This record gives sequence, C-alpha cells and structure tokens, in this order.
Amino acid sequence: MISFFKKLFTQKKEVSQDTNLIDILKDDHKRLIGIYSKINKNIQKNDFVNTQKLVGEFISEYNKHILLEDTKLYIELKEKYKEHQSILNTIKNIEKDMNGITKVINSFEKKYINNINNSNKEEFIKNLIEIGEILTQRIELEEERLYSLL
Repeated sequence: MISFFKKLFTQKKEVSQDTNLIDILKDDHKRLIGIYSKINKNIQKNDFVNTQKLVGEFISEYNKHILLEDTKLYIELKEKYKEHQSILNTIKNIEKDMNGITKVINSFEKKYINNINNSNKEEFIKNLIEIGEILTQRIELEEERLYSLL
C-alpha cells in the first residue's frame, strides 16, 4: 500500500477527465504570483494606494481559487479515492492545511486591507514575505503532487 501511495505522489501528471480544472487552478496560481509581485513592487515605491488596491485584488483572487478547490478539486479527489483510506486521509490533511493558510491570509487582509502606510510598511513587508513563502510552498505541493492525483 505504501508503494502504491508513493507512486501516486511521484508520478507525472496524466491526462484526467478534468485537465481543464488543473489548467484553471494553475492559471490562478500564476495570477496570484503576478499580483503578489505587483504588491511587492508598489510597497517598495511607497505607493500605498495601489498597494492597498492590489491587496484587495489578491484577496479576491485567492478566495475565488479556494472556492474552486473546495467545490471541485477536493470533492473530485475524495470521490476518486474513497476506497483508498491512506490517500483519502492525505487529501483531507492537505485540505485542512489549506484552511490554516486561509486563516493567515484572512488575518493579513483584516490587518492591512485599509491600513497600509509608512508607519506600518516594514511590518507589512515582513508579513508579505511570510505570505509569499507559504504560498510558494503550497503552490509547489499542489502542482507537483496533488494535481497528479486527479
């Protein structure tokens, strides 16, 4: 069973019934990374107005992405592996981990959506870097391992 599980997580992505879903999710990742980069550039230039606008855009795109994962990806994966308890548990753990990331993103939003200025710029940058690290790790996990299960 363990070798079966390892094989599933290390195999190359095969064409699935819903490759379009994977393409959409990967496009979401590219969009999120692009917005994140713009936020970083704008905060470095002390452009707080555009930074705040971009934070709102980032949160909106993130929430759309999570909604798609919750209503499509995880449902399909759980259905596909309902007879493979160890894989199903892994999928559920990955989903649970995403809920933790969402809490971090929501906290970031509440803290900064209407409150980015010179007095909290350094703290904002520190939090932005943390968000970037979390998202980078998550995107790698999803694209390299999770999507191949679909």
